[in-house]
Amino acid sequence: MIDKPQIEVLEERWVEFYDDMILAVLVRLDGELAVLVPVRQICTVLQINWDGQRQRIMRDDVLSTCTVKVTVQIPPDLQRRAHVCLPLDYLHGWLFGITTSQVSEPYRERIKRYRRECFRVLSAAFQAELLLPDTSTTPPAAPPAAEQGMTLTQIYDLGMAIAQMAKQQMALEGRVDDTHALATDAQGLATHAHARLDKAAEVIRALQRRVGSVEDKLHPHAYITDEQASHIAQLVKALAELLGEQDRSKNQYQGIFGELYRRFGVSSYKLIRIEQYDAVLAFLEQWRGSVAGGASGHADS
Repeated sequence: MIDKPQIEVLEERWVEFYDDMILAVLVRLDGELAVLVPVRQICTVLQINWDGQRQRIMRDDVLSTCTVKVTVQIPPDLQRRAHVCLPLDYLHGWLFGITTSQVSEPYRERIKRYRRECFRVLSAAFQAELLLPDTSTTPPAAPPAAEQGMTLTQIYDLGMAIAQMAKQQMALEGRVDDTHALATDAQGLATHAHARLDKAAEVIRALQRRVGSVEDKLHPHAYITDEQASHIAQLVKALAELLGEQDRSKNQYQGIFGELYRRFGVSSYKLIRIEQYDAVLAFLEQWRGSVAGGASGHADS
C-alpha cells in the first residue's frame, strides 16, 4: 500500500456498466490526477469472496504497492467507510488474476465483459478531467461571466478558423495538379481539426461540470436536510426489502441507489437538491407501488 499518500477526493461518480453501477473516485494522489476503484464493490457484483481477493492483492508484488484506502459510501451501507481501492490503470491486473473457478457459472460471462470493457468505460467517464491541466487544490472562485464568455468565444473562434482553413484547402484542390498530395494534406488537416474540436468539446463539458461544482459549494443550503435524507433512505430500505422478496440474487440497494443517482445526476442521496426532493419521493413511491401491485397481482393469480 502506498506509504501515507496525499489524497484529495475531487469527485465520486457512479458509472453505468451494462446492468451494473460502478463507483469510481477521481482524486488528486500525491499531486497527480487519478481514478480509483473500490475493489470490494466489484467483488459483490461478481459474487466473489472479498476476503480471499484482498489477501491475493496483498500477496501480489505489484498490486500490494498501489492500493489506496478512500472513504466512500457504497449502498446498502448508509455510512461512509474506508474502502481498499486500486488505481484504474491496475484494475486489469487484478481482474485477469481471477480464475473462472472463483466465479459461479452465471457470472462467468460477466467477468469476461469486465476484463474486456470495464477499463474503457471507466476511463471514458473521466477522460475530460484527466486531459485538463492541473488546477489549484482549493475550490476556485466562480469565474466572471465575461471571462467564461471569452473562453467559449476563443474555442468557437478556433473551430471556425480551422474550418476556414479546411475550406480554403478544398478550394485549392481543384487548381493544382498534384491532387494526391493535396488530398493527403487535406485529410491530415481535417483529422487535426476534428481532434482539436473534440478536445474543445471536452473542455466545455468539464468547464460546465466545474462551474456546477462551484455553485454547489457556494450554495450548500440548496441540498436536502438530514431529516429529508433520512426519509429517502427509509423509502429506499422499504423498496429494497420488497424487491428482495422477489429476487434475493441481486444487491437491491445498489440497484435502487444507482438508478436514483443516474436519474437525478447526483453521486449521493445526501446531495439531492431541495427542488428535486418531491420528485425523488414520487419516483420511489411510484416504484414501490408498481412492485407491490405486481406482487399482489401475481399472488392473486
